[in-house]
Order: sequence, then C-alpha cells, then structure tokens
Amino acid sequence: MDTALGLTFLGVELAFIVLVLLAIVRTGFFRLESSVGIARDGLPPGKSAPSWSLPDLEGHLRVTPSADHWQLLIFTDHSLASFPHLVAGMNHLVASVQDLEILVLSRDDRELCEATIRAFDLQVPIVQVDQTLYDNFRVRVMPFAFLLDFRGIVRWVSLVNTEEHLSHMLRTMRSLTAESNLSEEVRRWANS
Repeated sequence: MDTALGLTFLGVELAFIVLVLLAIVRTGFFRLESSVGIARDGLPPGKSAPSWSLPDLEGHLRVTPSADHWQLLIFTDHSLASFPHLVAGMNHLVASVQDLEILVLSRDDRELCEATIRAFDLQVPIVQVDQTLYDNFRVRVMPFAFLLDFRGIVRWVSLVNTEEHLSHMLRTMRSLTAESNLSEEVRRWANS
C-alpha cells in the first residue's frame, strides 16, 4: 500500500514537472513570436552593418556599405510571393527615388529567385545569399528591411509587408537626410 501511494505521488510530481516545462517552453515561443521578440531581431539603429559584396542575379556586383548612396536591404525568401503590396511598393520606390539602392537578399535558389522576378515584374535586383548573412544581420523573420546610410550605418530597421511600411521608411530617410544636410550647413556656417 505504501509503495502504491508513493508511486502515485511520484507520477503526480512527474506530471506536474512536465506541465511546468511545457508552460516555460510555450511562454518562450510566445515571447519570441511577439512584438518584443521581433523587436530584438535585426541590428539596432546606429550600428554598422556587416560589410559584404556579392553579385546580383544579373552579375552586377553589389556592395555594403555603398559609400555614395543609401541602401534598403530587404531580406526575404519565397515568402515574398505572399506580399504583392510590398513588391509593388519596391517597384514604385526604385522608379521614383534617387540616391536609394533597393536590394532583395534571398537565400532561395536561382530558379526560384528568377521565377519571383518574372511573376511580379520585380524591378529590384535580387542577390542570392546564404544563411550566414541572415545570421550576421540577425534576421529571423521575413520580410525584414534595413535602411543603411552611405557609410553602412543602420538608420531604420523593421519588418515590412506593405507599401505603407516602405513609405514610413522613406519619410525616415528624408528626415535623416535633411538633418544631416542641416548639420552640414551649420558646420560650414560655424567654420566660416
């Protein structure tokens, strides 16, 4: 009788421990998928982006930092097909904004990247990258974008899935550019 009672308590304790562990794991996954977890993704604004140079699908060498223009790097994969408004926004930006290079960084194979270009009439170059570059930029969820100034400093970082997100990024870029031009004017005035 004492053995049966002991085994019953042991079984209840083990079940309780398993439930506690499941609750901890579930809470961890919930936090990772929440806005708090996603906010930790990517490099923070003000940090230098990792340098890299790779050819796009057409063979043109793409480099970060660019040294003479701003860059919008959009990390994605085949999931880009689920965001037609984002593709439309990228096509609109590339046609209307000077001094901004937009690059799609994809870990998909060449055939899938070319199919994406054809299916959406994508006007933005795709650069095939491996998981290492995603890891260096701390990209876990997609599509994920980085706005880099000409020195390769992260100025804006966010999940992007609509043209409105890109419009917000553009306003941020224009604001930062205006501030840097203003500070340049102030420095020239102060030194004269």
